[in-house]
Amino acid sequence: MIVNLKVSGLKMVRALVVVFCVLIAWSSVASAQEQAPLRLGYLNTAGDSGERAYTSIEDALKESTQIELLDARDVLQAAQGLGLDLSAFRQSSQREEKRAIFSNLMSQENIEGLLIHDVFGGGNTLQVVVLGPRGEELADVRYRIRRGRIDQEGVLEVLRQVFSELVPVVLDYREQQEMERQRALEAQERERAQQAQTPAQVEPLEEDPREAALAHHRERFGNLRPHLKLRAGLVAGQRMMRQSTDTAFEINHNTPLLGGGARIDAMLAILNGGRAALEVGAHFDIAPYTSRFADEELAGQYMRGGGEVRYVRGFSPSVQGRAILGAELLSATLAPNSLYTGHSYLAAHLGLGLSYAFGELAQLNLAALFTPVLSGTNSAGAYGEGNFGPSAAARVGLTIDALEPFLLGVDYTYQLHLREFPEPSIVDAAVNSRDQFHTALISVGYRFDFGS
Repeated sequence: MIVNLKVSGLKMVRALVVVFCVLIAWSSVASAQEQAPLRLGYLNTAGDSGERAYTSIEDALKESTQIELLDARDVLQAAQGLGLDLSAFRQSSQREEKRAIFSNLMSQENIEGLLIHDVFGGGNTLQVVVLGPRGEELADVRYRIRRGRIDQEGVLEVLRQVFSELVPVVLDYREQQEMERQRALEAQERERAQQAQTPAQVEPLEEDPREAALAHHRERFGNLRPHLKLRAGLVAGQRMMRQSTDTAFEINHNTPLLGGGARIDAMLAILNGGRAALEVGAHFDIAPYTSRFADEELAGQYMRGGGEVRYVRGFSPSVQGRAILGAELLSATLAPNSLYTGHSYLAAHLGLGLSYAFGELAQLNLAALFTPVLSGTNSAGAYGEGNFGPSAAARVGLTIDALEPFLLGVDYTYQLHLREFPEPSIVDAAVNSRDQFHTALISVGYRFDFGS
């Protein structure tokens, strides 16, 4: 819905284009079909002191072909029939207390937006309270005026703020109403089909209107729906650790990694009318190894496991964003020896992710994470307590979806932990540690859909 106001004069027309360009962005999701005019009520609760400003704004609203401005007297008469007087419109406490009655008024009179006009402060402050189609308060717009008068610039600024809040809510409300209408049509069609045929002859409808509406809505925001993905496979990679002092002391542990790993990802709850979702994930990798260290062959093990909670937001049929919060335990150990037996890290995961779907063929996933170490050890405490240091991780994954419900995936992870150990017991100077991990998981799996 693009609210387009006309005010006489070339200057005002140009100004309107600028003022309402933001509404074009808000309404781009509805641009594929022409929208009916917005049914708007506008009430003056200030009496004579607010009449001049009210008339200026009302005249602008009347000029718009995209607004159906309702008669204020009819709105007030309907409100009084439900027990709402002017004080209920004017006082915020009463608006909140009588929210259900306001909702009934909006539904009964098919009002999509209601503007409550007031003037106070000796005629120098204009207030316009904006109610949405469910009777909810969306905005409290205030503007400085002089002696009850408002100029054309003020009219435009007030209406810009009003429609910036109202238009997106009305679009969402209309979409929900359309889905309800589709459900009703489905019920009617099913009932007529059952009445016209015997039970043996009843056939399913070729197209379910409700499912069609829901499918179209999901598609716009990336087909978010509850599911569970299980994957397992081969882990391969490299660990590169170096710790040293400012003197001649230095230890390096570079070893290849080869083992197994698993991933669990579940989308549990669909939020905000299908636009967002809550997702949880868990991962576990393990890789035993044998390293030549200090002229000895020593057994060791790489282990990594953790979990995350992710808020997923669909931006388009192909693009989703993720906000990530989680924790992970990572360790790389060696058999007992006199110099070094390994690191362990308990780290938080804070980050952002982005995914892109190549139709139904594959999905590319990217994530960047800040991974502060909450606690950790170095050689079972032989190097003392570690100080906080910068830690981060990056992930790139590609999942092949063409064979769904079967899945094929490749996931690459880079991790970096930098730490300082100022008071080691086996050397006389502070030790700095730089630990890097490159790992890739090649996996197969299965997707379970368990909701709509």
